[in-house]
Amino acid sequence: MFDWFEKKSASPIAEGFTTRHDMVATGHPGFIAGTMVATAQGWRAAEDLQPGDMVLTFDHGMRPVQAVRRETKYLDDRCENANMSAVYIPRDALGNRSPLWLRADQGVLIEHDLLEDALGDPFAVVPACALEGYHGISRAPMQVTMDLVTLSFDEDEVVYIEAGLLAFCPAQMDAVQLAATDGNIYTVLGTTQARELVIDMITEESFWTPAETGTGGHGAPQYAYA
Repeated sequence: MFDWFEKKSASPIAEGFTTRHDMVATGHPGFIAGTMVATAQGWRAAEDLQPGDMVLTFDHGMRPVQAVRRETKYLDDRCENANMSAVYIPRDALGNRSPLWLRADQGVLIEHDLLEDALGDPFAVVPACALEGYHGISRAPMQVTMDLVTLSFDEDEVVYIEAGLLAFCPAQMDAVQLAATDGNIYTVLGTTQARELVIDMITEESFWTPAETGTGGHGAPQYAYA
């Protein structure tokens, strides 16, 4: 089920944590068109936002969007695209009140006791692709196009989308700006370490939770088949 990830060792989770300076897994993600973002004017589709619009962030309240980038991605079944297929998040899987799709490398802020045990901080950012199998989260089929909207702020921010899911928006910096950044408040896991954590989360919940239940709802995909 999880054969594209290799669990390298039994070392503590904390050894896999990194900072934004080392971050590769979350890249420069974008929200798929139709994703609702919390703003000063209420919930608005990501594609309708403009620079200067005020967006609700997890740590800093309302912050202005500095830049909005729009692009269309086409994913076919070639190897380099297969790992970037969208990730389906059922309703309530991560606090979201509506089902949605996320780009595979979109960072998601999660809270879990396993993180608290490893770091003394229950929060960390993981790439959406690492969450497959957790609370019904799954990967999309191939042969899709995705209209993406990337929001940038003056610094790294976590924003509210779909009434509760917390999505990571890294600041768009060049190498000089990034090197000058004095630390980062968000702990970001690489893909392998994030996957190890999620497998442990799934294992822990399966131990305590009866196997009857389904998680989340169903909704029309927010991308179009090519």
